[in-house]
Amino acid sequence: MTPDDAIIDQERAHENAWYARALEERFFEREGFRRLVAWNVAALRREVTLRPDMRALSIGAGLGDYELAIAPLVRHVTAVELSETAAAAARDRLRAAAVHNVDVIVGPIDTQGFAPGQFDLVYAMGVFHHFLPDQRRRLLALVHEWTTPSGWLYIRDPNARGLLRLVLEGWFRRRSTVHAEQETSLDPYMLMAEAQLAGFTDARLDYIDVVGGPLPWLVRSESTLFWRAVFAFDRAWLAVPGLRRAASQFALVARR
Repeated sequence: MTPDDAIIDQERAHENAWYARALEERFFEREGFRRLVAWNVAALRREVTLRPDMRALSIGAGLGDYELAIAPLVRHVTAVELSETAAAAARDRLRAAAVHNVDVIVGPIDTQGFAPGQFDLVYAMGVFHHFLPDQRRRLLALVHEWTTPSGWLYIRDPNARGLLRLVLEGWFRRRSTVHAEQETSLDPYMLMAEAQLAGFTDARLDYIDVVGGPLPWLVRSESTLFWRAVFAFDRAWLAVPGLRRAASQFALVARR
């Protein structure tokens, strides 16, 4: 077993245990998380023009929340998920919603034998911070090969330069069981440089949220008024150019 294999096995065990607990507690059915998914999908759609003929690849699909939202807008989604527990639940949810244009594949993303130029869009929602730097750079090179010319790359992850991340991440990691050992927030400029090194062009950064991203993991409130106020605060913060870069999450958008 290689060191990378050991890391993957550790991550798979962590993800299986986390998703089993999340399913038991119905974590992703909470109002805050439902609103966060809708917020993140809206952010993607502001940056990427989704078309009915698009073939999309989802890296780290989890329980399929983003696939349920994106599949009706594109031709097909190939969703890759490391956790067998999450993948099985995603298939059940997609079937229950009568979504038939999503294939869920179980396994490490970097072992998939996709064809060159197979996908018009590759997206990863909160996934790349799970990878070590060498894994991340190798994956970006693979993704560049899998993406069609002029195709899109969209990566959303925690912002290492975010104000709340700088102040509270240590406390959050101690309190939360979400994180695996190797997870860490990402420097957006570093990730952009790595994507450019892999061959992507027209790279730019978007800043997604301030408290709307972290709070659903910590607060159980089902109050629609509370969550409207949370995302109204984020909308106001992100409207100020000098504050945007201190957001809690960022998105890297690039083209092949």
